[in-house]
Order: sequence, then structure tokens, then C-alpha cells
Amino acid sequence: MEKSYPFQPLKRARLYEQVAEQIKQSIYSGHLKPGDRLPPERELSEIFQVGRPTIREALRTLSILGLIEVQSGSKGSMVKECDITQYLDAVREQLSWLLKVDEKTLKDLWEVRKYIELGIAHAVARNASEKDLKKLRGLLRKMEACGEDIHAYFPIAVEFHQQLAVCSRNRIFFMVWELFHDILLKGYIPRLKEIFPDGPRNLLRANRVLLEAIESKAPEAINRAMELHAEEERFFPPQVHQRRRGDDLPGSSCGEKGR
Repeated sequence: MEKSYPFQPLKRARLYEQVAEQIKQSIYSGHLKPGDRLPPERELSEIFQVGRPTIREALRTLSILGLIEVQSGSKGSMVKECDITQYLDAVREQLSWLLKVDEKTLKDLWEVRKYIELGIAHAVARNASEKDLKKLRGLLRKMEACGEDIHAYFPIAVEFHQQLAVCSRNRIFFMVWELFHDILLKGYIPRLKEIFPDGPRNLLRANRVLLEAIESKAPEAINRAMELHAEEERFFPPQVHQRRRGDDLPGSSCGEKGR
């Protein structure tokens, strides 16, 4: 039985965008599924009542969006599997650009990351194995070995949080965390001395508290630990750092503060 398509003839300008939109909505609604083939250009041209150049431009647009694989000839283009990673790559690229031109984005990024990592921490508490926790403890020891060297410490700390995302056992959490990996390295590393003038002591302490809370599996302890961690990674102007310098964190027994 011949497959029907919910497409309508077009009436306005920028016809290729309207063609692309109708096909896109058919994919999003599930009418067209991964592996389905669109009609050939000639048939699409008749369905939409537009010229073949308009159809080609619409198909090219859908291909750029990653929704179809354009194939010439009589077979017709094929609907692709949705690959979230390509969209995350685009978002990462956009955020990387914003960090270069807008310092406020660094603060916005901090706020978003705080809540994503809170969800990751709770998922790790539920799902991590003893082997996972052992690896996290090992990364913590590597951070401790960096002493006061913030430039040696920071990439290991980023790896620690990346590993937390892995241990969440949630594929989407991990992919979203991957958004932050390059951004953190590019956005923070050139300014580590400015953002963290006291070095890694406060950051290390906060990461230690976070891992202890995760191991306890206590939701409120995890919430408090993430608040502490986020506060230590907040971007503060230099004068605020001066006021904060020397303040011990609650519950500190050895005078350290940490990521």
C-alpha cells in the first residue's frame, strides 16, 4: 500500500523553508521514522507544487540539521536516527564563543552547571559501584598531590567531575557534562589565578566534602555539599576574594578548603 504524506501545497515566499518545516514536523511527530525514505525530488515537487530547486534547498537544510541523509536518484532521501551529540556539539561551540566575548556567560554557566551537577551527584549516590567510588577517591588523591598549584590541580578536578557524570549511569547526564568539559578548560584556565587567588585549597575541600556526601547516600548532605562546591567555584571579582580570604569553611577540621 502506498505511503501517504501529510504535506500541503505552499502559498508564501521562502518556499524551501516551508517545505523543510513540514517534513521536519512529520519526523518530529513520528509520521516519518528513522529509515523511512522520502519520495524522490520529482514527486516531492509535485506534492508541494514547487520547483525542484526549492525541494533541493529544503532537503539540504534538513541534511544540515542532521534529520535526513540526502541521496540523489530515484531512491529518495532517508530519515536519519536522531543523534543528540551533534546538537550538543553545536551548543558547546556556541558557548565557547560566548565565553570569549561575554564575561557574564561565565557566571551563567556556573549557575547552570551547579544544578546539573547536583542531579549528577544524586544519581551517583544511587548508581555508583564500589569500583566507581575507588576511582573517584584516586582522583581526589591526585588533586591533593597538586599542593598549591592551581594549574596542575584544575584539569584533574575537571576529570573528577567528568567521572562523576560517568558514574551517574545516565547517558544524558554524561553528554550534558561533556558540554562543559572544553568550556571549563577554555573559560577558566587562562584566568585561574584571578578566579581562585587562594589556589586549590578551598576547591579541594569542597570536592572532598562532595564525595563524602555521595558515599553517605544522604540527599540533604549531597545538597549541602553541592551548595558548598558551587560557592567555591563561583566567579568573584578580586575585591570580593579579598574579603573571603582566610575564612574557614563550616566543619573544617584541618584548616583546608577545597574544589
